[in-house]
Amino acid sequence: MMAPVLVTGGAGSVGKCVVQQLRSEGHTVRVFDLPNMDYSDLEGEKGIDVLRGDLTRPDSVEAAVQDIRAVIHLAALLPPASERSRELTFAVNVEGTIRLAEALKKVNTDAPFVFSSSVSTYGDTTGIKQPVTIDQPQQALDIYAESKIAAERLLFESYSNVSILRISGISVPSIQSPPEVWPFMADQRIEFVHRDDVVTALCAAVQVEKAKGHVFNIAGGNTWRTTGKAYVKDYFDLLGVPIDEAHFQEHPGWCDWYDTEESQRILSYQKTTYQAYLDQVQAEIDKMMQE
Repeated sequence: MMAPVLVTGGAGSVGKCVVQQLRSEGHTVRVFDLPNMDYSDLEGEKGIDVLRGDLTRPDSVEAAVQDIRAVIHLAALLPPASERSRELTFAVNVEGTIRLAEALKKVNTDAPFVFSSSVSTYGDTTGIKQPVTIDQPQQALDIYAESKIAAERLLFESYSNVSILRISGISVPSIQSPPEVWPFMADQRIEFVHRDDVVTALCAAVQVEKAKGHVFNIAGGNTWRTTGKAYVKDYFDLLGVPIDEAHFQEHPGWCDWYDTEESQRILSYQKTTYQAYLDQVQAEIDKMMQE
């Protein structure tokens, strides 16, 4: 049997989708996540090995990398939890990431290592006229982005087969309560990406030889390029909520438009248009109204 792909954070929302995608492609998978996560639809399923553990524990990490052939590293402390303790966030997001890479080097130096990073590492890019490229200097606006920048730099220094995916805001086709304040200005450029396309990119990066040693922006593509107010209005229109009820930041967030030409050429992941996403949300609303 083929050695499994290790998916850290595999019991999370994106993680479970990655596991399902890998299984549909015939890969076996080892899911590594915290003991208190929900492992429904994973545990006991054919081709899926569940390993409960913690990135801050060396014994957990060493057990996770045994006999695996590739890693998709999603596990991280995310906002808002990441903003409560810089020490804990760096222990998980930076030290845990490097611990994983070092453990992997001891057992399989050729294994691809796909690291889930974030476009938030670019910080405020509102003064840039063109879409943001991977060469844009990184400037963190919060602890989470700071930890991702540190992890990226250390990974490139310590592991040759790493691929870094700087992922934009992920849009999930479901009905969710709007935030009290949207994390961008009304006139700010935004380009989010469908969750399914993120999953496609992650799974492709672990298999495509040309992905090794590269940094990619992962965003939705031209159809997803809009402004904060337009994006929220489209969503509110589906919900029947007036746009006047939306509240936006008064200062720039990390959102922008992104140069994804190379990532699309190598990973071929932009399969869901923005309109298709809106249609999916509408379908969810229609389904809820019928129940």
